[in-house]
Amino acid sequence: MSMLDKIKNLKSTECVVDTLCQGVSQNECTECGKCVFGYEGMTQLQLILGDITEKKGKSADLAQMQELCEMMKSQSLCETGEEIGTAVLTAIDTYREDFEAHIGKKGCRACVCRKFMTYHILADRCTGCGDCVDVCEDEAILGKAKFVHVIEQKECIQCGACMEACEEDAIVRAGAEKPKCPKRPIPCKRR
Repeated sequence: MSMLDKIKNLKSTECVVDTLCQGVSQNECTECGKCVFGYEGMTQLQLILGDITEKKGKSADLAQMQELCEMMKSQSLCETGEEIGTAVLTAIDTYREDFEAHIGKKGCRACVCRKFMTYHILADRCTGCGDCVDVCEDEAILGKAKFVHVIEQKECIQCGACMEACEEDAIVRAGAEKPKCPKRPIPCKRR
């Protein structure tokens, strides 16, 4: 399936920025080097899209990608460079709100881009067992036995190890909408 077809048939569970980033990084133009706009264009797109998925996007990124892709469409020596330029321009036109959400609001609608996700411990499910604390290498989880644990978001690197370790399904991953959780450890109601 071509990159343009992938963009046109994007599901609600797929992120347009992540899809483009993966497609560009796996494209043969990144290793070809026959034309500047194919090779260097792909390299620049890979850097910009990577920054956007890593929460480092800037407001000028969309305009820069549009300008770059217009040049790729007209100056690439192969159809692949032209196709990617067209696909990115179509994606920006069709999914501008998603790009702006990644860059301005720092959120991923599809909950795909890991840097935009946060982990939370639900008070009504936590038993205070401490399994999550044991697996957290960054010591981002506060709490002690029989207390609802709390994840310090500034310390959390979004690895997901705590979610995998929790047998009570008390840890959830959230995007823009965050669940209501205690701000500090409190005694467990559930035993």
